[in-house]
Amino acid sequence: MEKMPSFENKENAKQRLIRLLKKKGAKDPEAKSLLDMWTREQEEQVEKENNPNGAIELNLRRARLYFEAGYVDEASENFEAARMQAWNENKQNLYQAIMAEMDKLESDLEQ
Repeated sequence: MEKMPSFENKENAKQRLIRLLKKKGAKDPEAKSLLDMWTREQEEQVEKENNPNGAIELNLRRARLYFEAGYVDEASENFEAARMQAWNENKQNLYQAIMAEMDKLESDLEQ
């Protein structure tokens, strides 16, 4: 009897990218290529959605991806970019949410 593949064992593109970044680093050709592809797809999605917060949300997704992969400096840069953009665009609720997330991640790193 043939066993059906389990979805739990399947790695999506983001998970694969995080794994490659952790294992091989951002300079690895495969990881770099996948990161470039992920970034292009995210940018295209932002353009299609015509969401006024799209660029901020892209920076947040990129920050979270870097954080999960262990690239704290890169994550911080993207969180900071998102935070400043929310501030500059007077999006106070989004700004506060970003600040709270940054504080939580900083607290998690200290533990």
